[in-house]
Amino acid sequence: DVTNLPGSTGIMTPRRLTTEEMTFLTQEYGVEFAQVYKYGNGINGGGGQYYLYSGTVNKVTVPIGNDIMLINHTHPGGTAYPSSPDKILLGRYQRSGSPQRSSEIIAIGKKTIRFNTNGVIKGE
Repeated sequence: DVTNLPGSTGIMTPRRLTTEEMTFLTQEYGVEFAQVYKYGNGINGGGGQYYLYSGTVNKVTVPIGNDIMLINHTHPGGTAYPSSPDKILLGRYQRSGSPQRSSEIIAIGKKTIRFNTNGVIKGE
């Protein structure tokens, strides 16, 4: 339940939101949403926390760090490929020391795709 949009401040979520939940939020509010995972102290970053962010119809701002991964983000207009800023963002995660190598785009009304700094990852 999102009564106030989280914006670039973000809100902690009790678990990873499903594709359906992310789709619902985007359709309800008409803006991009993104969720990130901030690593915890457990093995391979276990025990971390998920956060939800919202933006505008074509952009969402998320934190970048060596202990953060962009799980996915939505494209309200259904664009089923990464924009140049999407690919640049993944590169920024990598340069910060994050193990981030790929992420998902939830293209509203289309199939969810996985992408990396080069573009769409085919065959998944």
